[in-house]
Parts: sequence; C-alpha cells; structure tokens
Amino acid sequence: MSWTRVAIASLMFETLLITGCSWNTHSTTLLRDGSSAGQVIYRISEETAFTTALDAYAALYPKQSVDDVVDGDRRGYNADERFGVGDSWHHRILVVPAIGTAAAGNEVHGYWYDYSGGGTLGPTRERITGLLQFIRARLDATGTAVVVTNLRDGRYETDGRAYLGLKRDARDIRPGARAPVEK
Repeated sequence: MSWTRVAIASLMFETLLITGCSWNTHSTTLLRDGSSAGQVIYRISEETAFTTALDAYAALYPKQSVDDVVDGDRRGYNADERFGVGDSWHHRILVVPAIGTAAAGNEVHGYWYDYSGGGTLGPTRERITGLLQFIRARLDATGTAVVVTNLRDGRYETDGRAYLGLKRDARDIRPGARAPVEK
C-alpha cells in the first residue's frame, strides 16, 4: 500500500472521528408486524395518550430534559440524550389524534404515536425502538388497540397545557413511571 493511500485513509478516518457519524430513524405505532389489514390506533383519552408518552420518557430517560414540541397541528415531546462531548441522540414523540373505521364499520376516535430520532450516538435497539415498545406494551395491556381503515386526522380534546414537559427531567414530570414487564 502506498503512503498516499495510507495518508488518505488516515485523513478520512480522522474526519469521521471529528465530525461523527449521524444516524436518523423513524417509526410509528400505526403499523404492526404481520398485520396488513389496517392501521392501529388506541381508543384512549388525550390524558392517557400524553401521560403514557411521558411515562415512557421517565422510565427510559429519567435524567433527560423533556421539551414540548408542536409540529403543525401535532403535539408531543423532545428529549436529547447526551454522552461525552458532542455525542447525542434526539428523541421526538408526537401524540397524534386520529379517527378511523373499525372492522364493524363504526367510527373510532383514538391516538397513535410518531417517533423520530437521530444523532451521533450509535443507533442501539433501545434507542431506536425503546419508547414505542414501552408505549405499545403499556397500551396493549389495556386492550384499547383497534385496527382501523380510512385513517384521518382527529382533534385534540384540550389545548394540552395539562401535559407540558416544561423542560423538566422526565422523572420529575411523571414520578410514578415504571418500565413495563416484558413477556
């Protein structure tokens, strides 16, 4: 191998170390493995929808500051996981009101969750799927999941002030949160 190639390879490696690798991911509670019949929403109140998201942050990222986010007509939370100097992972959950048609033909009002994350920390399974796994486990235990078709946007029940994170640590927002028991 020539010295030129070694120098170029070394320079590229140093650039990666300095700038870091950036990862991005997106997932949702709408889709279920093995289910092509429709999309899943949870027939729950707005309070349950938002407090379940806060419980997920409190259980998985208790020392992270939770910020409120509004994206268009949708509301939810952001939290940044930080490690060392410059490495971080940004977690964002939107709590989305929805209306769909159940198999029986009746109209169902509920909520689903939209997750996006990214950063320079490695994309571990917990980092990518942890929050939504917590939410699914918590809500599936209530029996409120409904497969729907003709999904469309719903409306929030309130202005959301009761569910603000206000940049507090997740554990301080929802002190009673516990991770769900895995089956």
